[in-house]
Amino acid sequence: MKKKVSVIVPIYNVEKYLKCCVDSIINQTYKNLEIILVDDGSTDNSPKICDEYKNIDDRIVVIHKKNGGVSSARNDGIKKAKGIYISFVDSDDWIDENYISDLYNSSLNNNTDIVCCGYKRVYENKSEIININRFNEIIDNTELVNNILNVQTGFGFCHMKLIKKELIGNVHFSEKLVVGEDALFIIQISNKATASFVNKPLYNYRFNHESVVRKYDPNYPNKYLVSMQEMNEYVDNKYENDETIKNNFYNYVAYHILLIAVNYCFHPKNEKKGIKSLKQILNNE
Repeated sequence: MKKKVSVIVPIYNVEKYLKCCVDSIINQTYKNLEIILVDDGSTDNSPKICDEYKNIDDRIVVIHKKNGGVSSARNDGIKKAKGIYISFVDSDDWIDENYISDLYNSSLNNNTDIVCCGYKRVYENKSEIININRFNEIIDNTELVNNILNVQTGFGFCHMKLIKKELIGNVHFSEKLVVGEDALFIIQISNKATASFVNKPLYNYRFNHESVVRKYDPNYPNKYLVSMQEMNEYVDNKYENDETIKNNFYNYVAYHILLIAVNYCFHPKNEKKGIKSLKQILNNE
């Protein structure tokens, strides 16, 4: 019998997209699922939608909790999960019908702990395919870690993956991080992991202009600074003598500085302070 897969969906005020997301999980060709919907204190109709789905499909487990952020929601989902494997799906995204099946078969056939796949970045009027035919089917530990630090690859996302639960152990998402929490989590569980890659765009990532990454926030640089410091501490402790990984960490930092420059310093709501803000950030050690 195929092993149970727990699919964890953190949910906060996403009534517009939630049904599309949950329907895509319910309709997977892989049927031995536990679908954990974690309502993180939503104030819209999301809690009601979750409960309606629970009454429709007995594979669905609903957690209603006080708002604590996406890391808190994912951690609660992990604690509840009974599956041998875990997969994370964001509530404004959706997955192709063979997503779980293809990733599960890759893990089985290649005896790997983590399976990654390509994805489609979906805009209002178009979509683009990311990460297809870029990687070998089997990815060793070093290649996996280096690609997590190369943010452009998408390997640092916790979604687009199937993960053996035993690999996670006592690792949890850092609830003090608002950005970059998934990259830190994935790199922490990848220390001794074997991985494989499915060259198909099985995950649909909805490009959201209102996401934490893109909307104006006066505290934006500090949030990224804390995230980069956490990653720096982990990389220094685990990969002190690996120059390639250290260099890829610098790529990780450079990418996030560019995010700050583009999405904070020169955001329309901050453009008058743009150059001054940029100088302050570039003077930060």
